[in-house]
Amino acid sequence: MQRKYGDYYQQMLIAHGKAIEFYKKYGFEKAIKILSIWIYQGNDH
Repeated sequence: MQRKYGDYYQQMLIAHGKAIEFYKKYGFEKAIKILSIWIYQGNDH
């Protein structure tokens, strides 16, 4: 991701569960005033 988008002003990654801690190791931080919303048709959440 950094090779392709490293020069961009912002990068966004969606992660949940154990993946959150994994990505924190690589410099990603939780956005403070951001709320993610979606329309999801699945049944696994």
